[in-house]
Amino acid sequence: MTRTFWTLWTLVTVGLAGTACDRTTKNQATGGTTAPVHFASVPARPQLMFVSVANDDTFHRVEVAALQNPSAGSYVTNLSCLRVYFGGDIGICLTSTTDSSATKWWAQLFDTQFHSLERFPLSGEPSRVRVSPDGRLAAATVFESGHSYAEHGFSTRTTLYDLTARTSLGDLEQFVTKRDGRVIHAKDFNFWGVTFTRDGNTFYATLDTAGVSYLVRGDAGARTLEVLRPNVECPSLSPDNTRVAFKKRVGARSLGWWQIAVLNLNTTGETILNNETRSVDDQVEWLDDARVVYHLTNGTTAADLWALRADNSAPPERLLASAYSPAVIR
Repeated sequence: MTRTFWTLWTLVTVGLAGTACDRTTKNQATGGTTAPVHFASVPARPQLMFVSVANDDTFHRVEVAALQNPSAGSYVTNLSCLRVYFGGDIGICLTSTTDSSATKWWAQLFDTQFHSLERFPLSGEPSRVRVSPDGRLAAATVFESGHSYAEHGFSTRTTLYDLTARTSLGDLEQFVTKRDGRVIHAKDFNFWGVTFTRDGNTFYATLDTAGVSYLVRGDAGARTLEVLRPNVECPSLSPDNTRVAFKKRVGARSLGWWQIAVLNLNTTGETILNNETRSVDDQVEWLDDARVVYHLTNGTTAADLWALRADNSAPPERLLASAYSPAVIR
């Protein structure tokens, strides 16, 4: 998520900088364009929630579309977010406010009617966010300095929240981390990319230390983390909780190039989804048990959402133009 994410974040926070980000779609019959359809009410679940980066008055706004056909139209909410996610009956929006002195960052909770609830201060620029399927827990990751994991002194902070009690559970560096049964800790620990299981307590995340990114399994109640395996970044659990999709670094760390991979948690078998040949610098989301969705930047839009089958049976398909930060609401 390093330089690609920073480029996208710059676009969505300080403007399009000359990039044409128009969600109008091409009419194949006439050669003209068709304006996006905006619904008067929220489509029924299952839904796809996302942040618009279209070059119109929906820029930054959270939208909700029907999962079966998101390009058919969407409901535009009153929320403006840099990252968004939803689980159970509660969502979390990573956003900012600016006054004469400084920009402040927030994790803003909202309900099914998109009404603002509690908000928590963040210590840096938003990066990743997730909510557990039952809506009991959430996690937010921020950049605290620099704009790339590879840069000297770069730091991320990932904080867990108890959404029932509306309190912070602290950042993951405060948890006890074990590897092969032994407690480990280092000053260069960085955590990001949390994904929650269905039990409302267990989660997976990335721990980066000494130049290696590890998959860790966490216990929110016990405040513990267990290192499982190396070379896993930004894990995302499948709806059936049997697989983890993640971005796998290709080549040298300095290259900043990733491919999507899927890890079977039962067999530990790993599959590279090489039908997607572009670098995917994102924490993917599962559309269903068969497909993942992720954003890619390109020369004509700030970001588009793409879908890819997890069995490597088909090439990627563009799901939605001028959109990012997808969240599937089941």
